[in-house]
Amino acid sequence: MRLHFWRRLLLLPAIATLVAFAPGPATSSTIQPRVLGWVEWAVLEAGDAKVKAKLDSGAKTGSIHAEDIEAFERDGEDWVRFRVPLATRKHASTHDHDLRLERPVVRTVLIKQHKRKSLRRYVVEMDFCVGGLRFTTPMTLADRSRFLYPVLLGRTALENRALIDPARKYRADETCPQ
Repeated sequence: MRLHFWRRLLLLPAIATLVAFAPGPATSSTIQPRVLGWVEWAVLEAGDAKVKAKLDSGAKTGSIHAEDIEAFERDGEDWVRFRVPLATRKHASTHDHDLRLERPVVRTVLIKQHKRKSLRRYVVEMDFCVGGLRFTTPMTLADRSRFLYPVLLGRTALENRALIDPARKYRADETCPQ
């Protein structure tokens, strides 16, 4: 009996630690991540265009298929103009036109390729809505023509917003609230 008492006494600090660090009840300020599939419809806020997006927790920064990329300067800052083709993509919306966008350059990244020349890519901020979640995220402008999905959303876009269910596709609502 005495040994049992001492075991309980020794366990009390461990139990107190677990209770102290246990997650509390959700409050109104707590954001609960949504569970999304590994492929979802994404709305590009710039043109209210729907495109299919691959959600990839293995990528830090997202990328978007862009063509006719042209750097220029505006008010002493580096900008880039580019075209997001929508009309010809089978994994894009039913838009009959392409989006032509201009964005300030956030930074450039050097993409190293095995046995090929490294590529420099522009990174710009883009507005998206996925599963009713609106957010702005950095995106590299890339040639994704050989990939099935024109948009890849990485960890930066998904962090604190979404959990990926790798067994599901199109789990979220396609619309975005106004």
